[in-house]
Amino acid sequence: MSDKAASAADILRKRSLLFSFRMRFSPQTQPVRQAAIDKILEQSLVLADYEVGWSVNDIQEQVGVWFRGGRPAITRLDIEDSLGRLTRVDRALAIPGGQETRYKLSDQALQEVGQLREEAETRFQGVVGRLFENAPGGDAAYAAPFLECLCVIFSELTEAYVRVLKEEITRDDLLRLPSVPRALREVNAKHEGIETEALEQGVLRFFRESCPEHDAIKWNMAQNYYVVKALGVDPSGYLLSRELFGNAVFYLDTNVIIDALEPRAQFHRSFQALSGACKALGIELAVCQISLEELERVVDHYRDLIGKVARQIPTETLPKVRGAFFEVYREAEASRGAADLDQLFAAFARPGERLRASYGVEVVDDPWFAQGEDEPETSELLAQVREERHARKQRAKGARSGLHDALLLRWVQLERERSPRGTWLLTLDTSLPGLPSPHQGARPRPLAITLDVLLQWIAAIAPADDGQAELAAVFSEAVKYRLLPQESFFELRDFLVFAEMELSCKELPAQDVEECIRYLKQVAPTLDPSLPADREKMAHEVSRFFADPGRKYKREVQRLEAQLEDLQAQRAREAARTSVRRRLACVLGVFVLVEAAAVWVAWRFAEGNNLLQKVVNFWDLVLAAVAVAGLLFHFLLGWGWVRKPSRAVRDASEPERAGRADAGEADPASGE
Repeated sequence: MSDKAASAADILRKRSLLFSFRMRFSPQTQPVRQAAIDKILEQSLVLADYEVGWSVNDIQEQVGVWFRGGRPAITRLDIEDSLGRLTRVDRALAIPGGQETRYKLSDQALQEVGQLREEAETRFQGVVGRLFENAPGGDAAYAAPFLECLCVIFSELTEAYVRVLKEEITRDDLLRLPSVPRALREVNAKHEGIETEALEQGVLRFFRESCPEHDAIKWNMAQNYYVVKALGVDPSGYLLSRELFGNAVFYLDTNVIIDALEPRAQFHRSFQALSGACKALGIELAVCQISLEELERVVDHYRDLIGKVARQIPTETLPKVRGAFFEVYREAEASRGAADLDQLFAAFARPGERLRASYGVEVVDDPWFAQGEDEPETSELLAQVREERHARKQRAKGARSGLHDALLLRWVQLERERSPRGTWLLTLDTSLPGLPSPHQGARPRPLAITLDVLLQWIAAIAPADDGQAELAAVFSEAVKYRLLPQESFFELRDFLVFAEMELSCKELPAQDVEECIRYLKQVAPTLDPSLPADREKMAHEVSRFFADPGRKYKREVQRLEAQLEDLQAQRAREAARTSVRRRLACVLGVFVLVEAAAVWVAWRFAEGNNLLQKVVNFWDLVLAAVAVAGLLFHFLLGWGWVRKPSRAVRDASEPERAGRADAGEADPASGE
């Protein structure tokens, strides 16, 4: 590699690293787009030679790399205007001389931006050290590939968020985005000397684990790429202005209300930070009465569901089960040993009053909701809601919950028609933003927005505050579930079929239970285990699944049964050995006594000069004593001291050896 190429690669790495530190700017003092361009130029100029500086052409060339192959979002005129603003506030200095003016950062700006770069470097190297400390070749070899992999992922991920806001995305586009495996393949093809598996494990661990350092990098890189992509997709800066959501009204979906009300829920503190940011930006939060009624039904459903299935889930599967209610239940179980369901759901009593008191959320109860249920437009939208959910989740949405969503979406549409203010449905359901708003031409505008997309926008225009850490945690969780394979996670209702069949899966191998759930999702995705007819069909499929002789749990049962019989046989053999020892001790004792008696008789009555001669002369009596001892030995012990295991016991041990062979284990009896 030439010196010039090496220098360019180093500049690119340093610039990419700056994406892991949040761009800080105050949109209250100037348009957000101008502020974003100013910060991008500052982060580029920090890499320039302090004495020589960079010309406008140099800056334009270097800034173009920020957009990773996209069309130029910052023109030469943008750069010249930005340099003018930076020089006026002493953030940049013009270096006279030569054919063209060159620019560098002022000492104060250089110190500030340089400190950000050092902090980003320290944080990033610390994360790399933890993720790749045991990787072949050492963690230093994986720093550049890991950083490049993150840049690929976040540059494409956040472009999708911008396209969602621009309403340029089809219903399945978001789910077909380049994922972690694709980014890994792209990076591995460019770097030699690293282990593919080690890089993959490090990247997956980065997205799976949630800690302040990981969350900060995820949030900052996503937010910075969001700003850059927004500038490219929308040169007007409309996406980064208050015009899109400013002074809007957000109606909370039921899933958002749950996290707002439950203090122990995963996103509770994050919703508090979000609520504060909305107030600062003039955004109103509201909730419809039908959502509170839906919440009551959801709470009753989960109260019943947790009571049925919570204690039946295999221990290894517990961390993979998602859901706010179950997470709160597990926390209560871990801290107190037993969870009181009444106390667990106490936070959802009088939800409207609590939302109003805690967050200033207004409750809307309009007569239209009653009449809207019977209108044909609602039925049509309900069909779209259920179809969209099935397309994304391969599982149909329930009729009542689907009707609730359809009514909410229609209400948002009616509010948009009545008022020029922006009106949106805020939800965690990723299937709802894919539904277009009716009556809005060829490019309809979505009625719903997910929490992570809203966080992207708010962080770009809201001033930095303590809530950023909370927003980072929320985004980290959203990114994890969006990027990691969805088949890795389960819901409580997935285990309902086992409870309805009165089949305890707690002691079954976790692998079999998880495979069975995935099997049901594949062969019977639309069936509802709470309905008798569907439950019968699912029970049939479950029976077919576990009837497979190759199932791990059947081999496990056979192995345990054989192990039990072998244990019983072993105990019987031990008891027999103990009995033999006792009888042998008795026989030996009698033998010694008889022989002693025979020797004493010979010593008293036999002829001879000494004891040996007397015993020899009285040999018939001594032999008679031996014969008596032999008879006692025969009757008390028998000839089979240690019996061999019965044929039944030997046959019972065969499944155990077969199970070991299937698992690739050596059979101790085979001598391997």
